[in-house]
Amino acid sequence: MEMALFNLMSLNHDEETPAQVFELTAAAVQLAEKTGFDATWFAEHHFTSASICPSPLMMVAHCAGLTKRIRLGTGVIVLPLHNPLRAVQEIGFAQTMCDGRLNLGLATGHQAHEFNGYGIDLAARSEMMHEGWDILEQGLTTGRVDHQGKHYSYPAAPICMAPGLPPIYLAGASGSLLERAGRVGATLLISQGVRTAEMALPLKQKAEEGYRAGGFSGRDMPLGLQRYIFVTDDPAEQRRAAEGLLKLARTTLSLRVPVPPRDGVRMHSVPFEGEPSIDWLLENTPIGSVEKVTRILANDIKVLRPTHMSMYCGFSGLQTPAVLAAIERLGRDVLPTLRQSAQAEALAA
Repeated sequence: MEMALFNLMSLNHDEETPAQVFELTAAAVQLAEKTGFDATWFAEHHFTSASICPSPLMMVAHCAGLTKRIRLGTGVIVLPLHNPLRAVQEIGFAQTMCDGRLNLGLATGHQAHEFNGYGIDLAARSEMMHEGWDILEQGLTTGRVDHQGKHYSYPAAPICMAPGLPPIYLAGASGSLLERAGRVGATLLISQGVRTAEMALPLKQKAEEGYRAGGFSGRDMPLGLQRYIFVTDDPAEQRRAAEGLLKLARTTLSLRVPVPPRDGVRMHSVPFEGEPSIDWLLENTPIGSVEKVTRILANDIKVLRPTHMSMYCGFSGLQTPAVLAAIERLGRDVLPTLRQSAQAEALAA
């Protein structure tokens, strides 16, 4: 099972600057490689403090020169917001820059304010995603694009790159896109949020129906879990992390409305009905000691049987040394045990 470090690249408090987030992310990726992570992801978002990163491919390109082994992933490219002819060339170039270490994460997107900002019809995003995916597949496998469709039309054009399709990961999909992912063997990325494994199981089961409708016949679909994790023995840091996780959950929900609550780019933290308490988060999420985090994540593996785990540690709002310490302990002290758990589950299957 692949273990990855996720980088949302949020501004977690008013004093934090984009430059500081960028520097922390670069340091975190190098530390992740050093401590045994297999891959790392970079988000794409626009127009709010939820993420300073509008282009995950730019972060892939930057970190390609800082690393040698770890796989570098777009987590994710919101394909309907991009010109797919340009995207296929940039993806191919990124493949070259990182010596074939690219993981290609794609999504339709869902945030109305982002689509409105680009003047793109949110309702057309699934159609645009399918068509854009066709263009990426054609260009990356044949070295040329020749496409006439509803949303995009391009005359025959050669692409200056070595053909090769990187591993595909898909987020936020439903219906025909799930079926397509099942046909081609793409890995589905699901955010577990603050759910326990048992609470998240219906999400996997619903997605698996789409995969099987597309022809997938294996025991378990290729599944990537997104988890929010902070390893520390300090009770004060644990509480700060839980508070940061609740703020992240609030922001995630607020970004679903057409006009997010914000001042400039800075998001407001708006409580939502039924939100968990800080004490519940401290008890039930992977925030805390190595032993506690390992136990919770091992149960995720047992119940949900993922093939990939994406782990985000940057939500606490704590200073850089504390965040890097949490990442180091996760890689050094937690991941080896999780790999053993994954191997045991695979043998049991």
